[in-house]
Amino acid sequence: MGAFFLSLLLIEVGEKPDLGVGYGLIGGAVIGLAQSWVLKEYIAHSWRWMWMSVIAWGLVGGSSVGVVGWITPAGEAIVFRAIYGALHGAAFGIWMGVAQWFALRHNINRAWRWPWILALCWSVGLGLGWTFGGVLRLLTGMFLGELVGLTIAWLAVASLTGIALNRLLSDAKKTAGN
Repeated sequence: MGAFFLSLLLIEVGEKPDLGVGYGLIGGAVIGLAQSWVLKEYIAHSWRWMWMSVIAWGLVGGSSVGVVGWITPAGEAIVFRAIYGALHGAAFGIWMGVAQWFALRHNINRAWRWPWILALCWSVGLGLGWTFGGVLRLLTGMFLGELVGLTIAWLAVASLTGIALNRLLSDAKKTAGN
């Protein structure tokens, strides 16, 4: 979560057309560096994780999906925010999961699960975040509600992916011990 808040010093939260490849590269570097630093005790060559994050976020930033962790939808319809959040989250999760799989595949036997896990986690997290952000923006009339929504999204994604990665690492450790 600290990396997300740090990234806010470098990336302005906005709507999809406002943010592109450059912001994806910056965000991917900040988040990937923080994550790889934490993972260095658990996976060999954790620096690969950072580079895969930078590449994936840069590619997604240039795609129709956009820089998911820092964008908000333009519409105010809450139902569509939830649906599009879940769909964009799933799409982003697949992209990022495949990229990070390259860093995990030599360390975890069942690393092929990671893209699917990330798709589910980002789908839930972004769907919740965009929904709450929209509700708060409607209630307050302030864009700050969107930032709160993105914080909720990042908290959900960080929690869910942390639990999932911990389980994958634990399973890998058990398998290696047998």
